[in-house]
Amino acid sequence: MKNLQDLFRRKPTIESEVDEELTFHIDMQTRDYESQGKSRAQSRAMAEARFGNVSRIKKECVRIGSGKTVLIWILDAVFMMSLVMGLLLRLSVSEMHVHRVGDVMMMIGGLGILLVYAKQCGTNVFSSSSNKPLGLNTPPVGFDERGRTPFDRVRSDD
Repeated sequence: MKNLQDLFRRKPTIESEVDEELTFHIDMQTRDYESQGKSRAQSRAMAEARFGNVSRIKKECVRIGSGKTVLIWILDAVFMMSLVMGLLLRLSVSEMHVHRVGDVMMMIGGLGILLVYAKQCGTNVFSSSSNKPLGLNTPPVGFDERGRTPFDRVRSDD
C-alpha cells in the first residue's frame, strides 16, 4: 500500500533527489575551487555564484522531474476514454437525449485533457511578466539563455 501511495506522491521524493543532486554539484565545484588554493568560505560563495539562483533551478528541476506521474497517466487515460466514448455515443445513436450525454462526455474529456496539460505546463507558460505571448519565446525550462542545463552551468569554465 505504501508503494502505491508513493506513486501518487512523487514530488517530495523528487524534491529530495534534486536537493541532493544540486548540493553534490555545488560541493564538487567548491572542492574544485579549494584545490586551486581558495578558502572554504570563498570557494563556497564562488560555487554558489557560478551555479546561479539555486532555489529557482531547484524549482525548475522538480517541475521537470514531476511531469508525468502515474496519476497524470491515469487522468489522461480517463479523460481520453470519456472523449472517445462521448464521440462514439454521438455518432452511433440518433436519439436526442443520448446525443446530449455524448456531448457532455466529450466536453468533460476534452476539458479534462486541457486541465491536465495546463497543470503540467505550470504558471510560467500562462503568466508572463514580459510582453512575450504565453512564454513561447523562452528557452525550455531548466535551460539558461545559452541552452545550458543546471549541470552544464556548474561544469563549464566561463
